[in-house]
Amino acid sequence: MDTCQVIVVAGRWGAGKTHWIRQQLAAQSWQEALFYACPGYGAMGVDLVRMGYLYPRLQVLPTASLEECWERLPNQGQFFLEVGYHLDIQQLQIPLSTVKRVAIATPQETEFCHWADEVIEPAVPLPAIAPTLPELWQVELTGQVFDPPSLDAVLLELTEGAYGQVQRLKGIFELPDGQAFAVDFCLGLEEIEYTNLNVPPWLEGRPQRWSGLELIGYHLDKAAVRELIADAVLSDTVLAQYQVHYRTQVEAEG
Repeated sequence: MDTCQVIVVAGRWGAGKTHWIRQQLAAQSWQEALFYACPGYGAMGVDLVRMGYLYPRLQVLPTASLEECWERLPNQGQFFLEVGYHLDIQQLQIPLSTVKRVAIATPQETEFCHWADEVIEPAVPLPAIAPTLPELWQVELTGQVFDPPSLDAVLLELTEGAYGQVQRLKGIFELPDGQAFAVDFCLGLEEIEYTNLNVPPWLEGRPQRWSGLELIGYHLDKAAVRELIADAVLSDTVLAQYQVHYRTQVEAEG
């Protein structure tokens, strides 16, 4: 392939945009360069980090805006561009004639259907379309470590509506055994999805790799969520104790 093939994927929150892209990546031979960007979510975010961990050969472009994507467009390979749900697709300025537009949408979502070259129905039922878009809120948690029971309690309270109407939750969290994993929740699904990221265990001090929480919803009590997280994070003393234990365990097994 002499030029870059660009695939722009759009849809509302929870439609399965990232899931569809992961399906395409799973079917690749990886003989050509593959790129991914997700403008509209800042220069760093859950999907960018998670995709980088899950597909080490994927070249993730941390772009904050759509304009940056075109400025950094590779010359060859395949470029998956996932558009944030809160961006107006009718206002997308795509300065290319060879772009494939894919919408993950229902037939009732005519705005997406008219825009797209290919429309794919969501794999799971979605809640009814609300008259207003939900809010996107991101919290960086780099260096913060949670013990599993405390983190489970945080996620349960958030997804059950104790701090606002959470429609979607994504996160990357660090555990005291040095592992990091991704969390994915969408309103309408019965369970929270957990994905181990298979990163090297971090067992000395606070992790310096990115972690964070992303909420999409209505009437989010941000101050209360910050307090909830702060109460669940391990102190330096407790974290050090955990890490001594797990380092000893690793040494004994090795």
